[in-house]
This record gives sequence, C-alpha cells and structure tokens, in this order.
Amino acid sequence: MTQVRSLHLRAARLMLALLCAITALGLTGPARAEIEVNINRGDAQPLPIAAPAFGGPQGADIAQVIAADLQRSGLFRPLDPASFIERDLTAAIQPRFDSWKQINAQALVNGTVTIQGGQLRVDMRLWDVFQGQQLLGQQFTTSPENWRRVAHKIADAVYTRLTGEKGYFDTRVVFVAESGPRGRVVKRLAIMDQDGANPSYLQTPGDGIVLTPRFSSTSQEITYMSLRRDSSAIYLFNLETGRRESLGTFQGQVFAPRFSPDGGKVAFSVERGGNSDIFVMNLSSRSST
Repeated sequence: MTQVRSLHLRAARLMLALLCAITALGLTGPARAEIEVNINRGDAQPLPIAAPAFGGPQGADIAQVIAADLQRSGLFRPLDPASFIERDLTAAIQPRFDSWKQINAQALVNGTVTIQGGQLRVDMRLWDVFQGQQLLGQQFTTSPENWRRVAHKIADAVYTRLTGEKGYFDTRVVFVAESGPRGRVVKRLAIMDQDGANPSYLQTPGDGIVLTPRFSSTSQEITYMSLRRDSSAIYLFNLETGRRESLGTFQGQVFAPRFSPDGGKVAFSVERGGNSDIFVMNLSSRSST
C-alpha cells in the first residue's frame, strides 16, 4: 500500500513539473528579433514600411521622396497612405503601434518640418512597429530649397539602419545628354539627382562630342573626354566652382579617363598609329607616365 501511494505521489509530482514546463513555454514564446533587411538573400521580400506625410511645410513632399527612394531599392514596400489609420503624426509624439500593426507595417518613418530663422528644420524618427521601439532619430537643417536633398538623406539613414549598408539616395548621376534632330545631334555634359530630379547642363553646345564622364572619389570633380573631328582632349570639371580645364595635348587620340581612388591621379588611354597605351597623370604635378 505504501509503495502504491509512493508511486502515485511521484507521478503527481512529475505531472506537475511537466505542466509547469508547458506553461512556462507558452508564456515566454519565441523572442522576436529587431527588424532588419538581409540584402544578401536572393529571395528577400520587400519590407513593408509606412512613410506618412511629415507635419509642416513640404512635409508631404518629403515623405513622398523618401518612399520613392526606398521603393526603387527593391528592398522596401511603402504602404498606401490611404490605408493609414493613425494620421497627423509628429516627431514629438510616439505612434500608436497597434494602428500600424493592423496594416502590417513593420517599420515606420515619420517627422516634423519647421521653418526657423529662414532655415528649414526636419526632425525624423524611425520606429520598429512590432517591438514598439525607436530605431533612429535625426535632425537636419538647411535652406528651404534643399528639401529634396534632406528627403534623400533621410532615406539614406533609414536604408543604412535597416540593411547595414551605406545608402546611395543622396547622390547624383553625370551623363551625356543628346538633343536635336537626326544628323545634327548635340551631345552635352549633364547632371541630375539619382532619381532624375534637378537636371542641368554643365557644358554649352558646340564644344565637341563629350563621352565617358566619371566622378572623382569626392564627387566634386568630373573627368570626361571631348571628341572633335581632328583631335580629342580630356577635361576636368569642378562642380563647386564651375571651372573647366584641360589635361593638356597629346600626340594621338585620348580616351576613357578615370580618377584614381584617392582622386589625385587620372588614368587614360592614348592611341597612336593603331597602338594604345595607358597613361597615368598626377594632377598636382601634371607629370604623366
């Protein structure tokens, strides 16, 4: 009788321990990691992100540029503003995260725009919706006409925080623009923001055919070649000063200039009598080898 009672007691204790273990597992559940975008996976799904209009002047325009930048990367899926439940967010107010969970937003970027002393000030916040935590908070101050660049910088900050890679939205593209009818096409050196906004010409028409423009490592200088009927030349163009200068004259045709990583040299090829050689010019001394 004592043995049977002892067996029942041991069984009861074992059952109680098992129930406690099951309860503990149910209460803790799997831990949720902070959101991140893995750019090394070929099958990565775009991250649903909400970018509601920032409060203040040009706030809606800034949010639209941020959303468009992130969407073009292919790593983010900005949600339709018509689906937003919470509205009129500011950088000073913590979002109601349940409202954003309902539309399956995993990340939220919002902010406030103000004008102070003639300067544009933008405060932004990036939130992890499911964790209910702020991931990033930054402030930008500039002249009002630079609002697009602020939007690109915010998109860069969001991209970097969620992917671990440097953003590229606050960059420009230098290119050769063609205009005019067939047979009288004019090629000019041009530049624009990476999203196609703010295009402008860097060179006047009739100054030869321009080819192969390339940025320096600082993105403040451009090197390119200009081709004429009887000659070709390599130029440097300073974006800050607007100054253009030639690298000099060479016997033969010069092609395909490229800056060195430190921006102190330019490599290019020279073709003479059917033979091509690669030269490197030191921009300080103007000596070439």
